[in-house]
Amino acid sequence: MTKRRFLNNDRRRVIVGFLRLHPGIVDFIEKWPRLHAFVNRGFINGTVDSTAARPQAYSLWTGRPIGTPTTEKNTDGTNKPDDPVDYITWTGLIDRRYTGRHLPPAPASYNDRLPSLDRVLALYKRRVFIPSHNCSALLCFFAQWFTDSFLRKDQADERLNTSNHEIDLCEIYGLDAATARLLRTREKGKLRTSADGRFPDRLFGADLQVNPHYAGLPYMEMRNGKKMEDVVLASLGGGGEDPNKQYLVASEIEKRRAYLYATGLERGNSTILYTAISSIFIREHNRLCDLLADAHPDWDDDRLFETARNINIVMLLYLTIDEYINQVGQPPMKLKLARLFAERKHWYRANRIAIEFNLLYRWHSFVPEKLQVDGETLDHTRYRFNNEVLERYGAAAVLAAAAREPGGQVGLHNNPDFLWQAEYAAHQFARSQRLRSFVEYQAAFDWSPAKDFLELTGDKELAAELSELYNGEIRDVEFLVGLFAQERTPPSVLPPLLNTMVAVDAFSQILTNPLLAENVYGPAAFGEGGLKVIEETTSFHQLVMRNLMGEAPPPNRVSFAYPPTPVQ
Repeated sequence: MTKRRFLNNDRRRVIVGFLRLHPGIVDFIEKWPRLHAFVNRGFINGTVDSTAARPQAYSLWTGRPIGTPTTEKNTDGTNKPDDPVDYITWTGLIDRRYTGRHLPPAPASYNDRLPSLDRVLALYKRRVFIPSHNCSALLCFFAQWFTDSFLRKDQADERLNTSNHEIDLCEIYGLDAATARLLRTREKGKLRTSADGRFPDRLFGADLQVNPHYAGLPYMEMRNGKKMEDVVLASLGGGGEDPNKQYLVASEIEKRRAYLYATGLERGNSTILYTAISSIFIREHNRLCDLLADAHPDWDDDRLFETARNINIVMLLYLTIDEYINQVGQPPMKLKLARLFAERKHWYRANRIAIEFNLLYRWHSFVPEKLQVDGETLDHTRYRFNNEVLERYGAAAVLAAAAREPGGQVGLHNNPDFLWQAEYAAHQFARSQRLRSFVEYQAAFDWSPAKDFLELTGDKELAAELSELYNGEIRDVEFLVGLFAQERTPPSVLPPLLNTMVAVDAFSQILTNPLLAENVYGPAAFGEGGLKVIEETTSFHQLVMRNLMGEAPPPNRVSFAYPPTPVQ
């Protein structure tokens, strides 16, 4: 547990509230660059410093070698998870294939007191769609696309994370050099695309067979007797509360198979918003290659590719803090990526994804009921794995349409039915690794633990529901339940502890990215022209507008904020 600080999160919350009530003070700070930079650094450092710094003392390492199945079985015949290790080990500290953890496992007796999962899952059921008052649906889909690159639990061994633990745009480049080579044209540094350059290349040929060039993609290997496309498309056939419910007939699913793209990751086709965002970054990569080739005619294919990738990744890092984190966190003063100060802080260590960070990003309540694109209503069966719709309307139109829809309010009783089973899996995983209670995580992240259910929720009805579920014991409320049940203060998008944990890992992950390091950041990594592009890129909307490639300009900004402003 961390030591309580004088300026803890409870007191910092008071300061934030004061600044929101006095916008004139915020305006004064933002008008003076040096003062703004000083306050900005203090806010970021104070947030990251609110909990123990990396290296995380504990991980999901158990002593069983990777690839070795568990020997014990559950009563239903499935593999029983290893018992979590509650002491510090060398392998657990240094082998980053294993997911880390912020806190050691809870005693087994804690799990024994927890209610059945079926009763807990009822907390998530969407009674009626509760819209967000300030976030667009685009923020929801961007969050999915963004986190897919590093929240990557290995399906064959849940202890492992298959990512590089970095924000590295593996959505379009893949997780390793071999995958990147398959996605490249090997000419002028560019990535493979459709003939018109607007979308990723198709995974299947005209004969509906996998393009031989992409047969070597890691996710095309057979897993447990199934092909990748069968696994990722399976959710279109059913799901939700009723396992017998059929969303789409087999012929429609087969039709959509033909439109799957060759992407960096196996889930790269999951929604038309995912593929639209990837398409914009692919277009930008190829645009950067042309800029670099004009400025450096002596550069070969590899150098053009690598430099364009460096620029693309750093632009994403800036946009993540300057736009995404500002919208999610709703700070009273606009935060900016402050690059150099981090290297002098004690928390400046290589990133490692923790199980808590993996679990807390299950923002399924964010998912909207529908999308409206050019007068057509798309429910989840129409915007998932349906690249034909993306190609018909274009990436800019789809992204702008998502910006016109409100996302859902993040919290309990607001999850769509088709994501029901995901909540079951999340809670089951958390229990298998014996995550500690919500109030213990409050203390670990420098918040005062809730003393009762009403203090936790601020809502009498929800407080009574949770009290009955956890037998009146606030100390037993589970990590995930507490995160989403906690009272939120407008205009905050996320409840307090969830907001803090997202910020801690986001800032420490982004600011320790090697491309931002003082001895890396510069012309050698990006070229002089690349540095200028990075400095001039201030919004995702700007990225979309310079990569329309013949598509009609959208009528509104491609914005994470709701409602979006019209394009002037």
